[in-house]
Amino acid sequence: MKFAIIYSSLTGCTKRVAEALYAGLDQLKAYPEISQIAKSIDNFRNKPDVSDADIVALGYFVSQASMEDDLKKFLPNLKGKRVFVFCTLAYFAESEHAFKSIQSGVNLVKAAGAEVIGSYVCNGALAPDIIARFKSIAESKMEENWPMHHHAFTPEKGLRYELFKNHPTKLECELASERFNERVILSEKILNLHK
Repeated sequence: MKFAIIYSSLTGCTKRVAEALYAGLDQLKAYPEISQIAKSIDNFRNKPDVSDADIVALGYFVSQASMEDDLKKFLPNLKGKRVFVFCTLAYFAESEHAFKSIQSGVNLVKAAGAEVIGSYVCNGALAPDIIARFKSIAESKMEENWPMHHHAFTPEKGLRYELFKNHPTKLECELASERFNERVILSEKILNLHK
């Protein structure tokens, strides 16, 4: 089987999860459904060729509850592929915002003609320059109805940014890898049922 791990990373968080997925693929050799493993990992900005990949893992950092616009332009390359979607965000992975952010990615991948075999959301650190931008929003005392007002820095948000500064953790990366591998095995078993 050929795997392509493709990611978009702003602060290195999504890249770290992608690297964990890549490294964890070797564990699939223990399963009879997986005869051989060929794998690649790349930033989508390098325009990787995924045409011969059986399964693609696509990761992104959350930007406005979705993936960045440039990554959306890559999605037509996923047509007909089995895809595992993952994302990182500087908010709680079990929050409504996280759910909307991963669901947006899943919907975009499906709309591109791919089959989504699973997904994973992971906490990530917020880039220091973005924190600085949020602080400047707070300092400028923008009006309540200004679209970016909800991003204004507060002491409470500062505590969350501090909490998440070391995310994703090793355990989160291991869970991402485990989740991906489980979905790969399940997808292969389902394919074998229909042969």
